[in-house]
Amino acid sequence: MKNIYKNFNEEDLIVAYLYMNEHTGKINEEMTEAINQKFNYDEFVNKANQRTLLIKEKGRISFEVYKMVEKGDDLLLIMENISSQILNNKELEEFVVEKFYGFSSVKENNKIDRTTIYKSILGIFISSIIGLLFFSIFILATKIFSIFLLVPLYIVNYFVIRIITGKTRDNLIVFIAVFLSVIISTGLFFVLTT
Repeated sequence: MKNIYKNFNEEDLIVAYLYMNEHTGKINEEMTEAINQKFNYDEFVNKANQRTLLIKEKGRISFEVYKMVEKGDDLLLIMENISSQILNNKELEEFVVEKFYGFSSVKENNKIDRTTIYKSILGIFISSIIGLLFFSIFILATKIFSIFLLVPLYIVNYFVIRIITGKTRDNLIVFIAVFLSVIISTGLFFVLTT
């Protein structure tokens, strides 16, 4: 039987090693043979273990940053309160900044406030009209109606509402607004054509 691990580069071999070790608790003979042929086994295992520690450390830091962003802490306070024995200062700072801005943008996007509600209501009216025009033109041009036409209608209405609100469909109000606008666009078409 051919040893498939012989063709793996170091990165792929580390990933396979970690996966196998995590799920079975041991490494098979083919992998051990491939590691021994290409690398010093102990150094390879040490490198793989360091990778595991790095992944766990980044997970811990991500969780801490997430909790602090949810509390409303600013970046400077977060930077002061998070430390790492594994990442150097530059790596830690870059990672914390990346996670801070990522979590902050998600928090801002999911925030439901009056502005989001008002813009969503405006978006319902505008996207319903645009959706009605899109739906009407398509159906009158092709003389075909299909339930599958609701998908492009949803997409058109979603992008109109997203432009108006500046938020994605992950925001509950935006999701509801898009859903309502699709119903209104479709309903208006049938009311106006009958």
